[in-house]
Amino acid sequence: MTDILSKPTLPTFSWIGHLKPDDRELLSSYGEFFPGHPGNVIIEEGAMQTEVFVVISGKLEVRARQDDGSEILLAQIGPGETLGEISLFDPGPAAATVTAMEFSQLWRIADADLIHFMEENPGAGNVLLRTLASILAQRLRQMNPRAFGLSTYAVVDSPELEQQSPAPAIEPEQPKKAPSFPPKEIPPTYKAQGVSRKTQAVPDLDEL
Repeated sequence: MTDILSKPTLPTFSWIGHLKPDDRELLSSYGEFFPGHPGNVIIEEGAMQTEVFVVISGKLEVRARQDDGSEILLAQIGPGETLGEISLFDPGPAAATVTAMEFSQLWRIADADLIHFMEENPGAGNVLLRTLASILAQRLRQMNPRAFGLSTYAVVDSPELEQQSPAPAIEPEQPKKAPSFPPKEIPPTYKAQGVSRKTQAVPDLDEL
């Protein structure tokens, strides 16, 4: 058996291929190579995802469960593809199941170990971060909201949506008028005494 078959190496044509040869070899020592036999589940949907995978050789398929219990094939991936990289930025359960379709060779690295590598090697770390960010951006552009069953995408002027009549306008409430009362008449006793309701002038003291 040749050394190439007995000791796999990280591919030079994937996101890792942007690294210098020495950095790529150093990174491989932070993770581990392992085989994937047909039918082996590499990533299980719903399980906590804490590792990043790179396909060295072979073929795998990605499937996700739907609300009705059925499964939908999302993708088939081969050499150079990356899996689980989103957990590096947003840890959480896996959104799909990845299964080996044929004998495959893979490399995996724990998120904590990959972060440690980037901290210890900032130059190579910056290259990896930029490349991973580019991969995620490309996948977002290629995502099919209908296939993934997502409901967070805004739909504008879709003919499938029923036209809803606008809500009736609310009439502004009219201010209530104060009740009007007839003017009060001066009591007869006041009239008899000649009392005026007007203010009387005060006499000058020098005229007294």
